[in-house]
Amino acid sequence: MENTRIITKKCMETDRKIQILLSTYNGEKYLREQLDSYLKLEGFENIKVLIRDDGSTDSTPDILDEYHQNCGFEIVKGQNLGVNRSMFELFRLSDKTCDYFALSDQDDVWLPCKFKIALDKLEQYDSNLPLLFASCSQVVTKDLKPLGSTLIPKKGVGFFNAMVQNVTPGHTQVFNLALMQQLIENYTKNILVMDWWIYLVASGIGKVVFTNQFTVLHRQHGDNAVGYELNKRKNFLHRIKRIRSDQANAISIQLQAFFNCYQSKIKQENKEEVDRYFIYQKSFISRFFYVLKCRTYRQTGLETIAFKVLYLFGKYNL
Repeated sequence: MENTRIITKKCMETDRKIQILLSTYNGEKYLREQLDSYLKLEGFENIKVLIRDDGSTDSTPDILDEYHQNCGFEIVKGQNLGVNRSMFELFRLSDKTCDYFALSDQDDVWLPCKFKIALDKLEQYDSNLPLLFASCSQVVTKDLKPLGSTLIPKKGVGFFNAMVQNVTPGHTQVFNLALMQQLIENYTKNILVMDWWIYLVASGIGKVVFTNQFTVLHRQHGDNAVGYELNKRKNFLHRIKRIRSDQANAISIQLQAFFNCYQSKIKQENKEEVDRYFIYQKSFISRFFYVLKCRTYRQTGLETIAFKVLYLFGKYNL
């Protein structure tokens, strides 16, 4: 399939090449608005779009054909693999001549300033280091009316947070080639959520930069793969309920998979914390000593306490 390029108004001098990566599945209702928002991005000439359809049974493939014909978007149609494996296929097929890559949902709307904000942050660092940008999103209704904001990480982003929580929404993530290469080399079936895995890898062996500025209108419509509860009390209870089920164990499985891949590359202090996280799981007494001194944290004091209580009672055990 031919290489693709969107030519938009050039508002900022740059020769950086960016590729947007989107996995679609039965997204006919809102897909056009998302794809149209790509065409309105400011400041860049060298933007490519690669979309993999994950076995849709609605009109999504027909819509994608339209944008291939009219806008030159590159389209790959495949069997249903699920979100993580479909995203990995996008990583594998991505254009390695690009400097940056951006993940996208199928039902949001990107703000024109998205890449200008992202690159203003990322270009401050050595491109040989795995770099990840993420931001807050403005949560909106299905009709794009403002509701609020995704989580603001007031305690900051970092590896000790990434161990047990993802605060970097995938639909805002922009990352460099060095990080893409790591994602391709170390894919595992034990990834819980792909954007969380990306946060783990970037914070563990590279650098994560976050801004509270909005770069995306994140639509809530009842059918989202992941939703955002804006009521703080309901949000907290929802998270605890999810962790009390089986997700805490899945979080530990994902962390162990990360450690198996990267223990020789991560900083010593990070390695020591992960070692303690797993070694201290053996008994109630040892778990008690871990939660007294652990550096692992979630973004609110209440959530951190909840994590420690659940860890103490073995919910995070492998």
